[in-house]
Amino acid sequence: LNGEYLQRHEGQTVLVCGSAPCLLKEFKEAIEQRPDAKVMAINEAASGVWADFLVSYHAEKFGEFKSISLNPDVPTHTSRGKREDDKDVDYYWPEIWIGATSAGDAIQIARKMGFIEIIMVGCPMNGGDGYFNKTGGGGFCPRFGAPKTLTGDGADMIQNHKNKLAVLKDKIDLSMVKSMSGYSSEVFGKPEWCK
Repeated sequence: LNGEYLQRHEGQTVLVCGSAPCLLKEFKEAIEQRPDAKVMAINEAASGVWADFLVSYHAEKFGEFKSISLNPDVPTHTSRGKREDDKDVDYYWPEIWIGATSAGDAIQIARKMGFIEIIMVGCPMNGGDGYFNKTGGGGFCPRFGAPKTLTGDGADMIQNHKNKLAVLKDKIDLSMVKSMSGYSSEVFGKPEWCK
């Protein structure tokens, strides 16, 4: 496809699912409250919940993420600019404020899709929370959720992403976004059932 996403989701809710250890618990609660919601998985969260959309800034890893996805046909969306080797990208969203991890990109993509309610699930964005599936390597690039990133450059990276999330809220209208836990719920507030 490698094109523009034209479908609109006015009047609908989407659950934007991250990979924190609270993912499955929060997803169960959220889907009970919003049984008709669409599901947008970020990165490997697609292996924990069946998703209608798969979003990542890391477009080069879509093949890997789809290979473990509960929905092997999930369409992929990225905010990253188009590159020649992007064989697994279905949709590009070039007008996104990059930053605050792929979660920050996902909520902006959901907003541009027209969703009127965006609920962050398994996405506390505290930094160093770990992962629901017990991964957390990172190799040359420290990962936001990996506990080992809490010192040195990793701690700086976590604070930088937190700052970007707060700035993002000030740049564009994200009043339709709520989060079920953690730092992101301090920024956006929690859904009414989750007080």
